[in-house]
Amino acid sequence: MNNVKKLFASLAVASACLSILPAYAATPSSKMESVTLSAVRKPATRYEGTLSNKRILMVLSQEGTTVEGAYAYVKQGAHDAPRWIDLSGTANATGGITLVEKFKDKVTGQFDGKIAGNVFSGTWRSPDGKNLEFTATAVGAPDDIRIVARVASTDGDTKLTGIDIYRDQKLTQSLPADANIFTSLSNLHYDNRDLNFDGYPDLAVPVENGEQLYWLYDPAQHRYVDAPASLRDINVTHTRYSTDEIYEEYSGGSNYKGMNVYKYADGKYCLIEENMVSGEPEKAKISKKKYPVSQCKAKED
Repeated sequence: MNNVKKLFASLAVASACLSILPAYAATPSSKMESVTLSAVRKPATRYEGTLSNKRILMVLSQEGTTVEGAYAYVKQGAHDAPRWIDLSGTANATGGITLVEKFKDKVTGQFDGKIAGNVFSGTWRSPDGKNLEFTATAVGAPDDIRIVARVASTDGDTKLTGIDIYRDQKLTQSLPADANIFTSLSNLHYDNRDLNFDGYPDLAVPVENGEQLYWLYDPAQHRYVDAPASLRDINVTHTRYSTDEIYEEYSGGSNYKGMNVYKYADGKYCLIEENMVSGEPEKAKISKKKYPVSQCKAKED
């Protein structure tokens, strides 16, 4: 009888082992690697200076001969958010720059100047022909920044597990992440647009299906912090300083296309406008909805 019990016990152990082995055999192998991300655009340069006898703050970015950004008047001791005026224009081969300023689509002036070293100076002209001298110096020169993605690949699936920030070749911050990636690692990049309109570049990493991960730069901590929940599901395609607005353009092929507009207010991104065009061009239907900021229809609502 004891031998029979031992036989059944042995068979039970063997059966248990056989049921466990396939589980181990099916465990997928994971490959970990780090990928240095390329920037979509050069970071904007921040300038501080004077226009006549008034202090100004200016943010400019240049791609080829195209220059764009914004400027604001700064009051001594004031801590309010800048009231930006949009700038756009061109740079020529000798370093001369012409910038047209607009506030809510109305032309309010023009800068004609030149960048020499880290100083941008020249003449500002009002629409009625008034000329004032300006000079502004680049401040907070950009670090030698490197954005590195930590990636895990398992059986064909690729997942972003974190972002490492290097400044002047030193690791200064590690950001956790958990998102699938539906692009080749060679095409993975980051965006440094100013998403909260404080004059400092923020961080966005596109990951899947038009979605992006966002972090906002905190100049007081010299670190990136989590973006508000109201920004996380928005695919930012454009920004506008003078109105503190971000734009989300989307397309469903030939069936429809549209654009949502969000306003940054009190630390949240509020949906203020929805636009959609659907159907064939000759029979296109256009729909447009607007919402007051007081309702603050954040996208996840």
